Order: sequence, then structure tokens, then C-alpha cells
Amino acid sequence: MPRSLRGPLLAGIALLLTALPVAQVNPLAAQSHDRYLNQADLTQALRGLASQHGNLATLEEFVRSDGGREVWKMTLASPSGPDPDWRPALLVVAGLEGNHLIGTSAAVYLAEHLLTSYGNDEAVTRLLDERTVYILPRMNPDGAELYWSFPGYELPWKPHPDAPDQGGLNVREIGQDLNGDGLITMMRVRDPEGTLIPDPDEPRLMRNANRAQAERGMYRVYLEGIELENVDAYVPMGSDGVNLNRNFPHEYLYYQPHVGPHQVSEVETRALADFMFEQVNIAAVLTFSLYDNLRSLPPTNRQPPAGVAPGPPSVPSNLLGQDRPFYQYISEHFAEITELTGDGAPNEGGSFAQFAYYQVGVPSFTTPVWTLPGSGSASRDHRWLSHFDEVGIDGFVPWTEAEHPTLGTVEVGGFVPNARVNPPESEIEELARKHAEFAVWLGGLLPEIEILETTVESRGDNVFEVTATIVNEQYLPTHLQMGQRVRTNRPITVRLMPTDGMTVLTGNIQQQIQRLQGMGDRNTFRWLVTAPPGTEVTMELFAERAGGLQSTQITLR
Repeated sequence: MPRSLRGPLLAGIALLLTALPVAQVNPLAAQSHDRYLNQADLTQALRGLASQHGNLATLEEFVRSDGGREVWKMTLASPSGPDPDWRPALLVVAGLEGNHLIGTSAAVYLAEHLLTSYGNDEAVTRLLDERTVYILPRMNPDGAELYWSFPGYELPWKPHPDAPDQGGLNVREIGQDLNGDGLITMMRVRDPEGTLIPDPDEPRLMRNANRAQAERGMYRVYLEGIELENVDAYVPMGSDGVNLNRNFPHEYLYYQPHVGPHQVSEVETRALADFMFEQVNIAAVLTFSLYDNLRSLPPTNRQPPAGVAPGPPSVPSNLLGQDRPFYQYISEHFAEITELTGDGAPNEGGSFAQFAYYQVGVPSFTTPVWTLPGSGSASRDHRWLSHFDEVGIDGFVPWTEAEHPTLGTVEVGGFVPNARVNPPESEIEELARKHAEFAVWLGGLLPEIEILETTVESRGDNVFEVTATIVNEQYLPTHLQMGQRVRTNRPITVRLMPTDGMTVLTGNIQQQIQRLQGMGDRNTFRWLVTAPPGTEVTMELFAERAGGLQSTQITLR
């Protein structure tokens, strides 16, 4: 049995812990760290955590999918201190691609790690005392269920609600298992008009024939068992299933398969986009998805993905210059903490990670959790095969002859579905542990504005000079350069509240600055006011992604 399939086949085993008292067992100990979770398993695991740690965790339905499944949101914060919805927050999102189960495992492990380490681990305790962590462990529950319903397919999208009998597949993609191995891989068909040949360096792979080198094409490659007359069948936009991580606005792949009928067309993506704009304490985002900007920082001359025309100069495709050093620093520490090599999949057009940076303007990081090891000039497929061979993963089906009902004899083979998406179950816990450590470190970098000092100096004749100095002692600035550019992040505001008998002589009663850098950057505001001595004045500081609304009382004397 291929190692990559053991998780799906075990997913239906009933939970053995339900008969034990909650107080005597960690509900995750035998489920989430050694096998992948279906929707029922995930729900029970999250409810178990919330019931055990109700003082630190709140579990609620974020949105309900077209299939009627809950998208869960867990909020983690200690009950003491400011309102959790105003504290600087780290948002962790996973499971946008339905088949990316390792991301959900990492998100659930992170929740467990934070809850069970609070009070024992200094960094975790400080994080939950001073910050908020929102975790959305599976944004695409309908797509995830296809992993078990159609274990032989590789399906990152959610099914279209109007075509439930096809399970998210359209007539062009159904295919059939010709060689009886339970998998839908690829089939190569000999064709004198074909353009492909076996790669001389790795005959298991196919590549385009180089006619300039006297190479003659001999194959066409299709999905195993597909009916060729359906390849060009009319399929309405969106009805082919939607990959939620292709459904966001930045570099949206117009008219391409599985991107949805339009941007944020799905209830899940719309809820997530709305949450980003409404929950203005979110100061950074960490996404567990197939894409990566932590192991491989985006190049300075990055071009839009294929199918996306370059936008006008006002629409950037690259990290802005002032933001890149922050990404570089965090990327370096990610590599140190996780010890990962390699990188994730390319071409992240329409992804949530891009939306969070380019449309919302917050630091946005994404990692596949399990990366393709190594680097070099070899293609990704070559590197995957080398890795599978090295570690003993049965991730490729050798080409063997099979009979197609209309094409006759064909050859079937190719990568095992999902073998390049999720690691073997034995690797889940260690990968999740390293990413939890990184998430805790990242959460400690979030900006927070504090009122460092207020002074009142009498100038005589009931005139007073009032000053207020604010500081950001944390690493990240209150606003990235992109955050200023998109103009969805309000500036830092300090104001003296109107008070009977007080008149402001100089300095606006409300003063603003666009941002404050981290690592001790500060700014001082000044007012000249007149008021009877002893007047009590309220001073307010508002920094929406760096501490929310704060106030202090000053006395004019």
C-alpha cells in the first residue's frame, strides 16, 4: 500500500477516546499527530480543546459551507487584560486547498501547543497574555471531504453545489481507473502528432520533444481514463469546483479552471475577506497552504503568473522596497527554527496570502509545512522523484499498459495523487511542532503602541504645554509600506478629549502619524492649552493593529 494513502484509509476509524473522561485524556494525543483528520475528527478535537481550556479558548462557527459543514474559528487569549479583539493579533489560516491536510494538522497542533503550554512556557504565556491568536484550521471542509470520498484523485477544490453527483469533478475530469490500482494518475497515448517524449535523464517523466535536436514527439498525456470527446466540453465558470486559494482578488486568474465565477465568489472566501477588513486588530497572517514565501522569498523582479496580464504601475506584483527587509529577517529565522529546505509550489495568483498583503497591507507569510527538499536546476518533478526514491515513499506509479475503452492500449502511470501535497503520517508531529515554534516567535514580533510618557508644564496665566510620547518596542512596524499604500489601515491617532473649560491654543486637538517603526521608535505630540488649574483631561491613543484604543488621565497643573 502506498504510504501516501494510509492516512485517508485510516481516517474513518472511530475515535477511541470518546469513552474516557475528558479530564483524563488529551483529545488530540491519538488523533491529530499521527493521522489526518476528517471533518468529524477535526470537530471533536477542537471541541475537546475548547472544553478543556475554556478560560483561554473560544470555539465558534466562522461560516457554514455550501455542503452544510462548519468552518471553525478558535480564538486564543488569556482572560486578563484588554479585550482580545483589540489586542494585536496573529491570524493563522489553513485548509484553503481541500487536500492540504498537513496544514490543518499544523494549525490544530498549534492550538494545542498554545493551550497546554500556557503557564509553563514563558513565550507562550506572554503571547496569550498580550496578544490574540485566531486560528481557522480548515477553510475548505467540503473540499477536504473529497480527500476521503475520492481518495484516488488529487482535488484541491470544493465541489460545486449544483453538481453534487460528480463530487467536484466536471465531465472533463472524471476519468476512470484503468489499471485497477485505486488511483487516478495519468495516461500517455502514442500519437504521431504528439509533442512529448520520455525524458532521457529520467524516463519516468515526460518532456517536450526538442525538434532542433532531432527529437520527434511521440505521446500525448491525459488524465487516466478520461474520455477525449469531453475535453472541450462546455463547463460554466465555477461549476468545475473552486480552489479557495485561487478565489481572491490579487492576480486573480480570470477565466481559468477552478478559480470560481468571480473573485471571492464563495461563502468561505467572502467571510475570510470580510474578517480581514472588519477585525482590524489583525497585525500579521500566517497561512499553511501549498505556496511559500518563507523558505523562498519572492524575487525582486517577480512577474505576474501565467494568464495574468501585468497591471498598471499602481498595482504592484512585488514586495515593496521598505517591506522586503522585514520579510528577509523573518524568512531567515523561519529557516533556522523549522530547519526546512526546499520551497513550496510556484504561481500563487489569487491566493489568500497575496490578498492579505496586497489588499489589506499586513505582513503575510505562507508555508506548505512540508516542502520539496533540496534545490538546483533540476525540475520540481525530478526533485520529487529523487526525494521519493531517497526516503522510500511510493509516490510514483510506473508506466504500465492498460486498455482504454475507445483508445485501445495506453500506458498508465505518474505521481500518486496527493503524494506531493501531504507527508507520511509519521512526519506530521515533528513538522507541526517546528511550525508551532515559529508561530509563537512570529506572534512575539507584532507591533504594539504604548504611551511612554505624558508631561504637563505650566506656562503661566492658566496656559499649559501638554506632551505625549508614544513608543513601539516590538519588532514589526505598525504599518508596512504596503499598509500605507492601500489606505485601508487608519493612521495612529492621539487626541485630547474635549473638556469643559479647556481651549486648545496650538496643535490640533487630534493629531496623527502614518506609522511608527519598531524597536523603540517613538513620536512626541504637543499641545498648548488653556484651562483652570486642576482640570482633568482624558488623552486617547488609537492604533488599530497595534493595541487598539488606550486612554490615560492627565491633570493640568
